[in-house]
Amino acid sequence: MGLRSDIYVIGQKKRMNTIVTICSDSIINQGIERVIQNEFPGDYNLHFTDNITEALDILNFELPELTILHLSDKNLDLTFLKEKIMEDSWLHSSGIIGVYDLGRHEEARLLDQFRSLNLLTLLDYSRIRTHFAKVLSIVYANRQLIYQNELADNVLGKFSGAFNISNADYPVVSVYTGLLSINMVRAGRVSDEERFKLQMALSELVLNGIEHGNCGISREDRDRHLESGGNLLELINERNQDKEIRKKRVLLEWILSEQESRFVIHDDGEGFDVSAYKASLQNVNSENLKGRGILLSRVVSDRILFNKTGNQVTLIMNHRHLHERLTPAGFSTEEMLIVKPGDIVVRAGDPSDSIFYISSGIYKVVNHGNIVGKISPEDVFLGEMAFLLNRDRSASVIAETKGKLIRIPRKSFIKVLKLYPQYGLFISRLLATRLKRTNDFIVTSLGEKEDDEAKDLTI
Repeated sequence: MGLRSDIYVIGQKKRMNTIVTICSDSIINQGIERVIQNEFPGDYNLHFTDNITEALDILNFELPELTILHLSDKNLDLTFLKEKIMEDSWLHSSGIIGVYDLGRHEEARLLDQFRSLNLLTLLDYSRIRTHFAKVLSIVYANRQLIYQNELADNVLGKFSGAFNISNADYPVVSVYTGLLSINMVRAGRVSDEERFKLQMALSELVLNGIEHGNCGISREDRDRHLESGGNLLELINERNQDKEIRKKRVLLEWILSEQESRFVIHDDGEGFDVSAYKASLQNVNSENLKGRGILLSRVVSDRILFNKTGNQVTLIMNHRHLHERLTPAGFSTEEMLIVKPGDIVVRAGDPSDSIFYISSGIYKVVNHGNIVGKISPEDVFLGEMAFLLNRDRSASVIAETKGKLIRIPRKSFIKVLKLYPQYGLFISRLLATRLKRTNDFIVTSLGEKEDDEAKDLTI
């Protein structure tokens, strides 16, 4: 069951602002444009460019919600583009769809080469017509996993949800797991390196649920089909001709909290002998593809649990510490503050002479003795509202965990904006979303009669 966002409403239609395609191949661009015009008429604002400088301007100032990047394009300096994106990865935190030439590049090598980017999935040229619309539908329905976290409980720090994945989604499973993994990075729950491993582990487990669980494809069935010159997707489509198999689903559920992240993958198959499978894993190593999903899961998780039937596996990741976000290029020379639990970052009544970039840590917002919210790395900045309005802090912020903050005085902030004007646009959008979320939370918690006070909460 995909989660839907209502943040953009134009007329009677929800809308994603911008998609940028960085590609010099007119055939690919025409294919992408044709799919969007036919399947999503009027829903997207498209930008096409084959110039890296222009592409960076669009990424910096349009802040697109989705980027389509041609990874096999000989005319693009992809190394330079990747470096510039990673230089300010906090700014470029949206999803990327990579298209490539299957005849020139191996998917596994591209995944490794561009693992530092927020790759949702890879599509070879031949799949644009058949799979691109499905990818966009998934991203559109679940975009808040990247762009906002309005379903999160700001006091308890919990965020939960589920994907109901059909067998027909087999080729695009990585889009679901990519959206979820990017959210984990933005919240500081995992590092960029762990994000890639988590995405791969969850993808493998969901794929196993479709292939072996729902479709009942044994390893022997698969090997025979591949040896005969077929591919796995053909075999899955063949099994899906059975209406009973076609209606089966894989449910990917998650519960994310400050202490741990829990992922549950449940398929509609008959399951397997869990005890025998656990025993067989003792002889499985990284050179053997059998049990690859579990092997990857062992790398990223602290505990792996099976149900008795064998059609459900649970991954649990304990959060021993929150991971630091990379320091934005424009703030790299500013003062780094190391805080410990209980430290007061700002006090109510203090002048707002600085803004803070959140590298790591969880922070409580306290108003008149009440905890009215929490701030984490996914909020990016702390104290921006009072700072931009040039008002005294009306609430205090106290570190709940150890963490790191970059303190940016007003004079430095203005200098940075002159060098990196795109930061100003990003902060403006962030402020609007943050203000809405904070006000909605306070109104819900304290009642509409205190709405006026909520509107004046500027830390």
